Amino acid sequence: MVPLIGLVLGVAALQPADVPKLDVPAAIRALETQQVYRAPGVVTHIDVDVVKREMGPDTKLLIAPFEQGYKDEEHYEQVSEPLKKWADARKVRLITVEGLYTRWGPSTLPELRQQTAYMDITGPALASVREINRVPVGRAYPAYQVLAPTQAQVTDLAGKLRQDRVYNAPGRADRFTLSTKTIQQKTGLTIRVAALPALNPGEPFVDYAPALAREFPDDIVLVAQGYWVEVAGKDKERIDSARNYAFGRYEIGTFSKGGTVDGRVATILTRLDELSRRKPFGRPQPETYDPARTIARYTPLAWGGSAVVLGGGALTGFALRRRRRQQREEAALRKAKAKAYARISELGTAVAGHGSPEAAERYTTARDLFEQAHTAEAMAEVERIADEGLALL
Repeated sequence: MVPLIGLVLGVAALQPADVPKLDVPAAIRALETQQVYRAPGVVTHIDVDVVKREMGPDTKLLIAPFEQGYKDEEHYEQVSEPLKKWADARKVRLITVEGLYTRWGPSTLPELRQQTAYMDITGPALASVREINRVPVGRAYPAYQVLAPTQAQVTDLAGKLRQDRVYNAPGRADRFTLSTKTIQQKTGLTIRVAALPALNPGEPFVDYAPALAREFPDDIVLVAQGYWVEVAGKDKERIDSARNYAFGRYEIGTFSKGGTVDGRVATILTRLDELSRRKPFGRPQPETYDPARTIARYTPLAWGGSAVVLGGGALTGFALRRRRRQQREEAALRKAKAKAYARISELGTAVAGHGSPEAAERYTTARDLFEQAHTAEAMAEVERIADEGLALL
């Protein structure tokens, strides 16, 4: 059976082509005079006033659109490295947010839901500021209410899903387009999908899925709000596991490059199909990544805000040479890390579409070693393992 995800670009699918790339020279010019610069094409929300209150005078924040259109190390060479060179030359600490991705990520499901349902980067940006200030991160993500829908809301949305198994709400730019009939033919799963717009800051999160599942007891109900997908139906534990797997395994690509509701739902259903029909634990499997444990674990600090602050005073020749050697090693590590990250992301997307156990094993190994690698040479080995996986597909 062909994996359903093969029908779409996958969870790391890029945003539409009309989303602009970051104009790096323009961003640098703006940051020369502004502490915070929001580039054209940004679709995420951030409470700039809240974040700025904790930013030191030597800290800058760049809010950029989703990364797209780069191959391998091109992003490092065209975006990451120029920004870091500028920050080092100006002796500022630069925090860069691209799409939903920054140096700090969600560590719990409520944080993940808040960031993706609201498309809100206030929490990770504020956590990044506190991290570089070397103060406790504490509670950085904004609090929000979680409410059950009213009966009128359930009746209205259930009525739309009775007319059509797919409902794309007004204001939802990223529409669900997959055929529910094809999904049923490929997986045996009957689904109903409500694709709703991202929530505005301050709005409560209305948890529609459980109530809708009671209206459609024979179906799996998926409710997308922003990038978040809530799921409900029979065998809730298995359905939740499939959703968590999709977000945990493909978080890096989704947060940095953007994605589609088609890709996210396809990944969830493919995993649910595996759990339900293919007995995925009958042979050794790649590690399942639970976002509550690992969503931030593998996020690479490839650039921005992590430069060493050099102390003043006279330095001996030995100390100066040692510092320069360390700088060269750090630069080499950053470049090797960016290249390894690009290969791992590429392999992860490819594995989802091909289902090769050997390639999946290389993917898992590369991700595990990525966390442990602290030299350019070790990162090169991680990249080599990811290349082996790609060669197997």
